[in-house]
Amino acid sequence: MTIELERSGVTTPDGVRLNVETTGPVDAPVTVLLVHGWTCSTRSWHNQVEDLPRILGPDAVRVVSYDHRGHGRSDAAPPGSMRIEQLADDLVTVLDTVVGDGPVVYAGHSMGGMTLMALADAQPDLFGSRIRAAALVSTSSGHIAEGAFGIPRRLDPATAVVAPRAMKLVSARIERRAAAKRAARRALASRALAARLQRPALQQLVFGKKVDPAEVDLFLADLAAVPGPSYGGFFEAILQHERSHALKVLDQVPVEIMHGTRDRLLPPRHANRMAAELPTARLWMYPGAGHMLMQERPRDVTHRLASLARKASA
Repeated sequence: MTIELERSGVTTPDGVRLNVETTGPVDAPVTVLLVHGWTCSTRSWHNQVEDLPRILGPDAVRVVSYDHRGHGRSDAAPPGSMRIEQLADDLVTVLDTVVGDGPVVYAGHSMGGMTLMALADAQPDLFGSRIRAAALVSTSSGHIAEGAFGIPRRLDPATAVVAPRAMKLVSARIERRAAAKRAARRALASRALAARLQRPALQQLVFGKKVDPAEVDLFLADLAAVPGPSYGGFFEAILQHERSHALKVLDQVPVEIMHGTRDRLLPPRHANRMAAELPTARLWMYPGAGHMLMQERPRDVTHRLASLARKASA
């Protein structure tokens, strides 16, 4: 079965154009909304985009994905807009402009999961009425700096202070060099080359065991395309994310929490904490998998989303 992908865009109230990709009929009984993580793009969900219609039937589901501001094919994030709260506002724009009023299954990976929690905090009335089910994939409700990003826990206090500043310095240096050379393409090519040279370390940090090399290539390409300010700005926003209190809003809908046991960016304790804070959710741990769960365990993630779609459309 050939999946026809339609690419369009929506403009947020502050003028940022977001890349949106859809497949399936507008009047499908349920929409699965796929939201990616930091430094990724819609392409990180390519397995689910292709396989959900095959499992559920081409007329039984609409699949929508979009790029966060400052990621993928979307516009750059303006200064001051690199906040999780802003991503939640962008999500509302996509819901209102593209998704429509039918039942929605939300799947959020990493920063995409945090976006859902920010939305639950700001607009709890959307849950149960429009958002009927949710999947929290390799994400966290808070305490991000505690042993995250492969940094030993004994260094946590320093990480919380130094990491954002270091990321800002790196971002500023990248942009200054790009401006000095007056060649943005050359700057992106340099970052792509650096990513390739660092491939073994990045693969070990981001992925688990036995990953398809093509999935690693895809991640590195997305990483190289993220502008420096978005890279550092959203990193700091992630470190500040604290929304355990918002999880109680999700108690109104079926929730699946999925995490890899070898996730070095957000270790498994983040999933365990969310499961303890949201006891009605189902927790799935995948041995040997890293942070990019939907690329490393595509069949498992897709079937979990299909199960939620059936519940939401019943």
